Amino acid sequence: MRVLSLFTLSLFAAAAFAEEKECPPSYSYCGYSGPAQWPNLPVDKNECAGPRQSPINLVAPAPTPGEPIKVEYKAGDATIWNSGHDIRVIPKSDAGRIRIGGKEYPLVNFHFHTPSEHRIPGVSAQAEIHVVHQLGNEYAVIGVMLTAGRPYEALAPVFANLPAKACTKFEAKIDFDKLLPKELTSYYTYIGSLTTPPCTEGVNWYVLDRALTLLGPDLTKLTALGSNNRPLQNNPKLPVTHIRPK
Repeated sequence: MRVLSLFTLSLFAAAAFAEEKECPPSYSYCGYSGPAQWPNLPVDKNECAGPRQSPINLVAPAPTPGEPIKVEYKAGDATIWNSGHDIRVIPKSDAGRIRIGGKEYPLVNFHFHTPSEHRIPGVSAQAEIHVVHQLGNEYAVIGVMLTAGRPYEALAPVFANLPAKACTKFEAKIDFDKLLPKELTSYYTYIGSLTTPPCTEGVNWYVLDRALTLLGPDLTKLTALGSNNRPLQNNPKLPVTHIRPK
């Protein structure tokens, strides 16, 4: 167990270093380094022109029963970082995992896009959270649409310490255990990609089919930082499954 714990801690340290080594990033969401140019960026293993790119418009046949996602997060200290292209919350130690398909994916970070990157179906939300998990080279990302409404308790420390300036950060305790319900049973799933360079493919996406709410002033703070949503990548259209209990 001690060896596993040390490995997990080293994974978080390596991930944090890798994410912070280039700030602001070499790409943007408009102009000469915008999404149309991402396939030409000189980044390692660039897959931005690949056939399984995200985000997409989530259209699926009638919902079918499927496997629930077990959420097993735990509270802990985190870095709230303005990466230059998003607001990112990175656990400083093991913050738990999700379980699906017989696998356990540790939580790596969550971050925000405004407006939402996915559409359900054809309709975007004011914002979207991407909750990123990684097991070796395999990613599992939960997408959560956000609209204005009641408080989102787990996000209160984020917006109390929101770093408005690029490449700045704050430390705060985050109740990751309150970030999502303990069991997720209604979602769209497909195999796509990360939505920022290098746009790594083979990502398992699970996008909740119902939006969660965030206080209006907090949503305003987020959108005031500017748009950071990649355009829809619908060529070719990827098969989507809509999981929902009967």
